[in-house]
Amino acid sequence: MRLIFKNGKQHELLQNYKESHKAKNWSDIAKILDVSPDALKEWRYETASLPSRIYSRIDRSRRYERWVMERRKDSWGQALGGRNSLEGRNSIKVPPDSPSLAEFFGIILGDGNVYVNKKYGAYQIRVACHPLQEREYAQFVSNLFRTLFGLKSSLTKRGRGLYVCVNSRELSTFLLNNLPGLKSRFTFQSWLLEDPKCLGSFVRGLTDTDGSVYRLSNKDPGTVRIGFKNTDRSLSCAYRKALLKLGFHPSKLIHRNVFLTRKEDTNRYLKEIGFHNTKHRERLLKIAPWSSGKDVRL
Repeated sequence: MRLIFKNGKQHELLQNYKESHKAKNWSDIAKILDVSPDALKEWRYETASLPSRIYSRIDRSRRYERWVMERRKDSWGQALGGRNSLEGRNSIKVPPDSPSLAEFFGIILGDGNVYVNKKYGAYQIRVACHPLQEREYAQFVSNLFRTLFGLKSSLTKRGRGLYVCVNSRELSTFLLNNLPGLKSRFTFQSWLLEDPKCLGSFVRGLTDTDGSVYRLSNKDPGTVRIGFKNTDRSLSCAYRKALLKLGFHPSKLIHRNVFLTRKEDTNRYLKEIGFHNTKHRERLLKIAPWSSGKDVRL
């Protein structure tokens, strides 16, 4: 028997189980439950339903029993993706190359994830946001899914994160085929690199998700520094290359960090590129009230 929980509750149950065992990582939990790490990952992401035998082990008090929405036989199929199969088959609206698409690409590479499990028929695109500081930005990302691809997204709070989620096989395929950096090292497509408006929007998408805004030093409290860091070195290199192409003077790569420090550069960035992420705009207002929390669309 497999159990289908209310959205978010299966993840919450597993998270509580991990914390109760004071496990350092999910691999330890997989060993305790005697399951594969891949299966546990699918249960955590709620792309696969939870077997009743596993539920009986992790919730002996049956506290989460009230959140079980449906019970199905194992032969029904393990994927929660099956529950969303109609949505998964919906055709997407393929957008033309544009600044909005460029910004979306930056967002996906920064804090996004494309999860595909063909065996279970699970296709999900997620963008992670801070549950308190980035709720407005999460709505902005949700609107991009709708305007660019004609897809409705859902906002899901899991653990300490807020996720903008879309289940779509066609969008997953589109992104994997058209967005370098998801499957391999990032390389620029010509339309993105050669169009200043698209390139600036791409930079904004990256900065809004993986960037930071802070005061350069206490000696000069009104001076802003903009930074970017990503675990993928090729993406940090691409961010620097984009800034150079746009005429800025970024720092060299320092442990995958890239900085804009010159006052003329940061002022120009705020004027010409700006932020859509409320967190950065509010931080900017605290450091430099004169900026008015620039929010500029190219």
